[in-house]
Amino acid sequence: MKNLKAGIALSLIGALAFATPAAAYIGPGVGLGVIATIFGAIGAFFMLIAGLLWYPIKAMLRKKREKNEKAAPDAGASLSAAADKSENSPS
Repeated sequence: MKNLKAGIALSLIGALAFATPAAAYIGPGVGLGVIATIFGAIGAFFMLIAGLLWYPIKAMLRKKREKNEKAAPDAGASLSAAADKSENSPS
């Protein structure tokens, strides 16, 4: 096992020592495609986080609002009625 690890390490070092640079041309289309892919992946990640956080929070706020509306269903009506009484009362 020890000899196997040493052999693999020596093989990798040898491959890196004798590697020649690639004489390849990457045109602007491929470069822009790579950049667009990177931005798309980053955007997808943030949308995933937003979806995982926002929708449960939104549901919680909706339930809280519905609970408050059921607790005091005529709160808005009583406020508008009180405002109407104060406008109609003689000063």
